Amino acid sequence: MMKILVFRIPLLIMMLFISTVAVAKEDSQYLLTEKTYKALSTAQELMAAEKNTEAEIKLKALLKQTAEGSYERAVVQQTLGYLYSSQENYPQARKLFKQALDSNALPEKVSHNLQYNLAQLFLADEKYNEGIVLLEQWLKAETSPPNSAHVLIASAYYRVKNYKKTIEHIRVAIKNDKSVKEAWYQLLLSAHLELKQYKSAISVLEILITQYPYQKIYWTQLSALYLQQNKEFTALAVKMLAQRLELGDAKTLINLADMYRYLHIPYKSAQLLTKGIADGVISSDFDNLNHLADSWLAAKEGQKAADILQQVAKLDDSGISDLRYGRVLFGLEQWQQAVDALSISMQKLEGDQQGTASLLLGMAQFHLGDLTQAKTSFSKAVAFENERNQAGQWLRHIDKQLEDEKVDES
Repeated sequence: MMKILVFRIPLLIMMLFISTVAVAKEDSQYLLTEKTYKALSTAQELMAAEKNTEAEIKLKALLKQTAEGSYERAVVQQTLGYLYSSQENYPQARKLFKQALDSNALPEKVSHNLQYNLAQLFLADEKYNEGIVLLEQWLKAETSPPNSAHVLIASAYYRVKNYKKTIEHIRVAIKNDKSVKEAWYQLLLSAHLELKQYKSAISVLEILITQYPYQKIYWTQLSALYLQQNKEFTALAVKMLAQRLELGDAKTLINLADMYRYLHIPYKSAQLLTKGIADGVISSDFDNLNHLADSWLAAKEGQKAADILQQVAKLDDSGISDLRYGRVLFGLEQWQQAVDALSISMQKLEGDQQGTASLLLGMAQFHLGDLTQAKTSFSKAVAFENERNQAGQWLRHIDKQLEDEKVDES
């Protein structure tokens, strides 16, 4: 896959002229004579009225009346260059822009902006190396380059088969933009594929599938890459999933996440669900959040699972989610948080689940050194058959510890 460069050379002639004159007012070395100023203004008006032939004649005549290497000539060259660029006569526009820049007669800020436009013209005319050199110089001098500049130079580097530089610049654009374009990911994917960086390509495809699940080409490519990585079963599963499910349905992504977990790749499952929920492709409802918690737990990411289960518990009045949340907190040895969650679950749970919660609650309270409360919880747990034996052991252990403390006090 190779992206086609698209260039937009904006017709900002009047604004350019105004900004050039504004700079001139700040520095006495950049001044236009009244005659040149009036002639340029007339040309601007003709261009605004799309009377380009008359404007060209006017500017060419004015060009002959200015001294070589002067500020006035550079401004006329610049304006004539923009006229040609608006007519998509890029070779002529490039020639005029380069002459204006080479004169070193323009203010630094104006030269800087003109350099970027000249770089675009080089690229539009498929002179990629020349355009890249100018863009690199421009980027070094620019304090806050827009993402579009990184995308532009990344595309140019791709054209000259410098895929490492392509990746470097397109990643900057992706990192700094909240609304990343699909084409940017496509360019990144293509560069990784050219370098045979298949694992990185898989990561990009997983992002594309999450955001654009209706694009069958991404599923096909993902299946092919898994096959290339000798993951035949995973490749087959992705292929079958793409064929059987309606692409664009959130269920597709949920099933893909389930497949990753089934294939013992739970971290990928969690990443896919997290991204899908964040992008609004998958709803953050009770079932989907539970799926996400399952994936984080399978990936042994207890804290991430706990964070999700805390949200789940707010959506469940049965107490079962509070119990599950408390169990994960217990495993993380966050004793006080576990006590809080398990105490809430005790207020909601019914039947044998109360025995499980009572036992865990007692153990968490014991770890906090609250033996009295722990004894109360274990006493409740012994009423349940499944917890009776373990709770009884804990009660005997607490009684012995309390007796030992009395002996020490005496």
